[in-house]
Amino acid sequence: MSESLVNTKRRIATIRSTEKITKAMKLVAAVKYQRWRKAYDNNSGYFMAMERTLQRALSSLYSASLDEIDVKLPPAMVDHPEAKKDLVLIVSSSLGLCGAYNYNLFKLADSLLKPEDELILIGEKARGHYQNSRHTCNNDYVALGDNPTYASVRKLRHYLVRAYKTGKYRNVRLIYTHYKNSLTFLPTELTLLPFQPENVELTIDKSASYPPIYEPSLQDVIESIVPHYIDALMYRKMLDSLVSEQASRRNAMETATDAADKISAQLRLEYNKARQNAITQEITEVVAGANAGKKKDEEE
Repeated sequence: MSESLVNTKRRIATIRSTEKITKAMKLVAAVKYQRWRKAYDNNSGYFMAMERTLQRALSSLYSASLDEIDVKLPPAMVDHPEAKKDLVLIVSSSLGLCGAYNYNLFKLADSLLKPEDELILIGEKARGHYQNSRHTCNNDYVALGDNPTYASVRKLRHYLVRAYKTGKYRNVRLIYTHYKNSLTFLPTELTLLPFQPENVELTIDKSASYPPIYEPSLQDVIESIVPHYIDALMYRKMLDSLVSEQASRRNAMETATDAADKISAQLRLEYNKARQNAITQEITEVVAGANAGKKKDEEE
């Protein structure tokens, strides 16, 4: 067998081995995707209930009929316009082989960051990407995104609120990947602090004759709800990123498996053609040799 056939056969074996690996990784990513997608869906009910509760309380706060109520906003809702920099959380993956997931995330983050901003990095890829940057980076929460829990997210929220209360930061922002569907993932920026819920005015019931009564007070209710809502919001965005990461990795491994299968089929075709040509050449040489020997015998 010629050297070219041996090399082609080795390439086929290598590609088949790679295909087995990518197929196994695809299955693992699919299982993880289903796990985190289930957690994401199960979290929807709690998050929506928390959002509705907060909106009812803030609707009472912003209602024109309650102007006489003197409510001091919690620290998480107070602006710091005099601050000169932002604190930015970047949620990336800790593992690779997930397509353009991290590339698109860092592309958005790099376009939004300013030199004076400080970073909290979540995920090993974020730490690697910004380890030599000019930004001040906090790596204490790098592992948080691998298996987020309410307890770990609450711990991070306590840190963020304490840092924001010092007046050192103008905003606390979160850059993560929003899961739209199994094929579409959008890098997204969200302002966590100061906390300003959108469209809260839409929940105001102006037809109500009497405003709701809050015990012990409206301020106590808001001060209690806002931190828990921020916990729920951050936890949901962590799940958002995890679902996007696993779906992206599953898609990348599926594409790699299909590509390996296509290349393997093409190489097998080339190998069979080359092998057939080699066999034909050998037969031709044998026949030619036999004819030459027969002709020599006849001449003798």
